[in-house]
Amino acid sequence: MNLRRALATGVTVAFGGAAAYVAERTVARRWRAPAGAAAAAGRTMPADIRHHFLDVSDGGRIHVTERGDGPAVVFLHGITLGVATWAPEFRALGGRTIAIAWRGHGQSRAGREGYSFERLGADVLEVLRALDVEDAVLVGHSMGGMVAQLLAVEHPEELAHLVRRLVLVATSPGPLPISPLAAFVDLVSSRLLAARERHGRGPLPGGLTIWAARAAFGRRPSAVDVELLRAMLDTMSPGPVAALLPHLLTFDVRDRLEKVELPTTVVSGTRDALTPPRTARAIARRVPGASLTLLEGCGHMVMLERVEELCAALR
Repeated sequence: MNLRRALATGVTVAFGGAAAYVAERTVARRWRAPAGAAAAAGRTMPADIRHHFLDVSDGGRIHVTERGDGPAVVFLHGITLGVATWAPEFRALGGRTIAIAWRGHGQSRAGREGYSFERLGADVLEVLRALDVEDAVLVGHSMGGMVAQLLAVEHPEELAHLVRRLVLVATSPGPLPISPLAAFVDLVSSRLLAARERHGRGPLPGGLTIWAARAAFGRRPSAVDVELLRAMLDTMSPGPVAALLPHLLTFDVRDRLEKVELPTTVVSGTRDALTPPRTARAIARRVPGASLTLLEGCGHMVMLERVEELCAALR
């Protein structure tokens, strides 16, 4: 009887594994974009961008892309993403556009002070001063929006000399939804990420990367956009993800948002599973005079899913 049960369990597991493999292959085929599709869809940075590699005060080095002149729009991306997520906005907006790559992402490197949100905020201020930015619109997506909020409540006067408006996109004023399990998630994920770092792998197993990329979008994303996000996830080093995760899980400025003095626009998608619309509403309620835009059917990747609406808000 035990032998039969063991055989039945083995067969079930084998069929389940085979079904999962087939499902993953099916999804991968569906969301893989052909070579050259990103350029054709305007999902690559314009050829005339300028690259800066700026040394910051703790010994880190920050990669910045810039285009155009005049009052700037400054973009801060989310964790595991990169400056290329803002390619549609770089192409659509006139004037000066700047995108900052977080330390540990792309060609940016961390210094002695590691990956705290306070240190990321210091990087932003140092970059803006180095590039003589003033009267800018500061756009923060996801983790970038968290850092922007932290700057607004902890360095309001300094930020006001550089920035005239905040645009907070698909972000949260408090811990992410998984935070009730923060200690467990932090422990387990940090160990798994460290192991993947040692073996020279990305933060997620290959079969999960395409699923994670698709889950970040709302209704009917394009294969090009899903592939762009998958490629970023695949090339991200697990070490910085492990270092940033505790800060994502414990971040909380909800009780300080009434101190934000800059005019603020909050943008969110109604189908955002990572930072649901309730988090956008929480920001808009607490920041004095903040406006809220909810994009129907849009997921977490607003800058790729709703380029025209986001650019309209920025203009």
